Amino acid sequence: MRKKAELIAKISLLKQQIDRCLDNRDREGFIQLSFELKVCQRYLGTLMNNPENTLKGHLEHNRNKFTHF
Repeated sequence: MRKKAELIAKISLLKQQIDRCLDNRDREGFIQLSFELKVCQRYLGTLMNNPENTLKGHLEHNRNKFTHF
């Protein structure tokens, strides 16, 4: 969960920096930050879609541990 929160915060900051690049007409900065943003968004999407990273996935993974007392 912490990794997801950090990625969301980083994505938000990258979007702000991209806006600044657009305001300043900084093409190189825009390209570099846009690429980094795409990478972060894809990684976040992977984390969100991975069943081990969801609450349901954790419960299913740990279900057998609770029944073997």
